[in-house]
Amino acid sequence: MDARPAPRRHALAEAAAEYGAANPIRARSKLSISLPSDLLAQVRQAAAESGTSVSGVIAAALDRAIAAADQDGLNAAVAVQNDENLAWADAFLPLTSKLWSKVEWQGSGKARR
Repeated sequence: MDARPAPRRHALAEAAAEYGAANPIRARSKLSISLPSDLLAQVRQAAAESGTSVSGVIAAALDRAIAAADQDGLNAAVAVQNDENLAWADAFLPLTSKLWSKVEWQGSGKARR
């Protein structure tokens, strides 16, 4: 029995496989680009591993990069909102404490019948 672990697929191949399975056919446009030779070799390797085209690998990588940038923007907006909410809560804490201290509690803590 062979105890060697299975080789890990290229990360771009994983992205391309997900991209191809999850995206319906979309309109295509031709584009000529230049890539460094070592990067092109990686893209071709990922295409072979994922069973898709070089264009599919590049499209998947661009989709992932754009989605990550969009998510980073959303995360930053949520962080700002959280900071603002915390500032409001801190500002109203003294007033809230004062109001709660004036509440008259009824009973001894037992449930009413």
